[in-house]
Amino acid sequence: MSQAPDLIPVYVLTGFLGSGKTTLLGRLLARPEFADTAVLINEFGEVGLDHLIAREVTEDVVLLDSGCLCCSAGDDLASTLLELYHLRQRGGGPAFTRVVIETSGLADPAPVLQLIMTDRRLNTIFEAGPVLTVVDAINGAENIARFAEARHQLGMADTVVISKGDLAPPDLVTVLERQIKSINSQAVIVDTETTPDPFGFSDRKRDRPHATHTHNHSGHPHHEHSADIGSFVVEFDTDVDWPRFVKWLELLLLARGKSILRVKGLLALSGEDRPMVLQAVQTMVYPPQFLPRWPDDIRRSQIVFIARDLSADAIETSLAKHVLAGKQ
Repeated sequence: MSQAPDLIPVYVLTGFLGSGKTTLLGRLLARPEFADTAVLINEFGEVGLDHLIAREVTEDVVLLDSGCLCCSAGDDLASTLLELYHLRQRGGGPAFTRVVIETSGLADPAPVLQLIMTDRRLNTIFEAGPVLTVVDAINGAENIARFAEARHQLGMADTVVISKGDLAPPDLVTVLERQIKSINSQAVIVDTETTPDPFGFSDRKRDRPHATHTHNHSGHPHHEHSADIGSFVVEFDTDVDWPRFVKWLELLLLARGKSILRVKGLLALSGEDRPMVLQAVQTMVYPPQFLPRWPDDIRRSQIVFIARDLSADAIETSLAKHVLAGKQ
């Protein structure tokens, strides 16, 4: 397990119909922090970028005033990503350091992450980055209650952006935040009014997205259930054998993959000083990567599960029996 090459992170911007993600994206594209970003969107004409377009780079790709590339993702996402990469390599556009993909309002972000993780043409160039989900403060609570797609998008999120908060009563926003946390207690919640850069591009030169939000948990690991999706954290101090752990995880995902939306966290491995970044999406386990050091110098495995009808007790029992047995 060697150090991963300098891969290009692919961020996913999702959100239910009418949530405001296209408005958010249009505003962000004019910011200088996006200058080294390639943006893939579903319907180019809907974003309203005419005033931002500087020149056409190819038939389907334009260079915006901010310096970033923007194009339509089309049906074959892998081919589009490779086309953008080869365009960069030929010097036909800016040397982007990240990609943002905006999905449609009813889309499941999981297939995008799975594609990056499993397609051999892509995973030597790109890495699956964080998922940012936009939720409408006015209609978000109702959409979450009524539509499984909205709940699934929330369950996949690393960051949740609440839009239109200035148009909604404060108590409605408070209820919405509680609803979001009941589905995905590990997601960071921000709003468009006080957070001009929800991706955090201005805060870091080179993103290491898999390490984001996997270790800032307080209190005892817990799980909550709302609208059939919940999240919990499993923590343990015992170092694990990676082959044994990954075999257990693959069997778990094979048996319960349709119930498990995401698995992410940091692992303490036997014979390795650095923390290993763990990420899986449904039945796919991402290749292991490492952080240079442990956050706050605390060596402790912490794994976040976001799933339907799965309890922390069941995971802890299975881990103790099949992975940690004899290592206490």
